[in-house]
Amino acid sequence: MKTKKNLLVGLLMLFSVFEIYSCRHDFRLIVNEMEISQRKKDRLFQVKYPELSYNSRASRDVCDSLNRDIKNFVNSLLGEMRCDENIKFKLNREVQNKELKVDYNLDVFAENYVSARFTVYTYRGGAHGQTYYKCFNYSAQGAKQLKLNDLLYLKKRSELQSLNNLLQKYFVNPNQCFSDLPSVTSDFQFFSFQKDNFVFSFSDNSLGDYVCGTTEIKIPVWELKQHGLLKL
Repeated sequence: MKTKKNLLVGLLMLFSVFEIYSCRHDFRLIVNEMEISQRKKDRLFQVKYPELSYNSRASRDVCDSLNRDIKNFVNSLLGEMRCDENIKFKLNREVQNKELKVDYNLDVFAENYVSARFTVYTYRGGAHGQTYYKCFNYSAQGAKQLKLNDLLYLKKRSELQSLNNLLQKYFVNPNQCFSDLPSVTSDFQFFSFQKDNFVFSFSDNSLGDYVCGTTEIKIPVWELKQHGLLKL
């Protein structure tokens, strides 16, 4: 009982409410920002995520679907961090400091799409932590989770090459730190979209050494449309 109580020490849930409106009057999302903050001797959790509610029939299904997937994702991250500690304890190894930081961007695109990108930093011991991304892209109609090739024409080799050319065109490489040029396949998962841009996110070590960090590449919607890639 004491152990369970100790795990809850420092756990704080904060709520802030704001509304995101789309161009369509009957599609509104009310966003409750959730924050889990826990600091202990050997761990630090700082997790932010959105919980969506609806004030119209049009947004109900997509809110329920997105909330479910986001909550499962957050719970899995928290579970992994605690599981690591249990494994090390069973192996009688020293428990090292652990850290988890999660933040997000949430956008309503045009009138039918919701896009959420999570930036995740984890440290489980060793020389350094890792930063990576998780993206959820949904169609409001039918609450369907979307893949990249649901939004862009990528069946032909020439179309995929055209997209990769645009990625390289908008790729910023300070001091030429990254050793590799960005390229994706049609099943690339780490993308999100905004009103004016598609955002492609690359984690640590994706395009070069860890010291280079992460990078995001924004391709304007008009460029994708001009190259015949945009399905929207």
